[in-house]
Amino acid sequence: MKFFLAFSLVAVLGAQPTGREVMEMLDEQAEPKDVVSTTTMTLTKIVRGKERSRVRAITRSQKFYESGDFSSKTLIRFQKPADVKGTGLLMWEYSDADKDSDQWLYLPALQKSKRIISNQKNQSFMGSDFSYEDMEGRGIGEDSYKLLGEEVILDEPCYKVEAVPVETGTYARRIIWVEKRRSVMRKVEFYDKKDRLLKVMTIPEIRKDGDYWTILKMEMENVQKPHRTTLEVSDLSYDSGIEDSFFTERYLKRAR
Repeated sequence: MKFFLAFSLVAVLGAQPTGREVMEMLDEQAEPKDVVSTTTMTLTKIVRGKERSRVRAITRSQKFYESGDFSSKTLIRFQKPADVKGTGLLMWEYSDADKDSDQWLYLPALQKSKRIISNQKNQSFMGSDFSYEDMEGRGIGEDSYKLLGEEVILDEPCYKVEAVPVETGTYARRIIWVEKRRSVMRKVEFYDKKDRLLKVMTIPEIRKDGDYWTILKMEMENVQKPHRTTLEVSDLSYDSGIEDSFFTERYLKRAR
């Protein structure tokens, strides 16, 4: 309802929404109870003009909560190749925006998990261009927003919004492009603490599955070094009824 009212008001007045309103419309997209996906992660390094790639297969399971202490829980598990098989990342995100998320990384070679503390969340996740912080969701109240204008991205007219963190974090700011027509994210620029462009994320392939938008392909490119990470979804299911016991540190240690 909030999305409908905001959209209707903008349409009637013929005015642009504020940056905050654009992000609220994005945030109001329908959310499943849970989602399970199989994803190919390709890490590409460019050396003397030639690309060298490594491919990994991962499964990602995520459960969302409408009430209670948690907003979501996520378990990511590497399936291949053999040198990373069984490695897992467990994340708990809380309803209280002032409470930091919890993350645990399990390494089969050590047969134990370690907790990722706050000052480690800016580090690369398993050699990818995504940091541990990037792997989490981000509450709408964690940033202040400013509408910078409009721009066509991937053949779609988009709102261009600047997001500046309320509290100091990994990035000085982000520039986010959100489709005007469907209120889905298509591109993000990440700026480091010196306000230099660090990474660019694009979402070239999306699909509507029932009530839910599915990201089929996502690319994160580090512009400060010749490296990029591509995620491509090959299999996906919604609302399968995942039990809470799946998202525990005990289950994380069960390398599969």
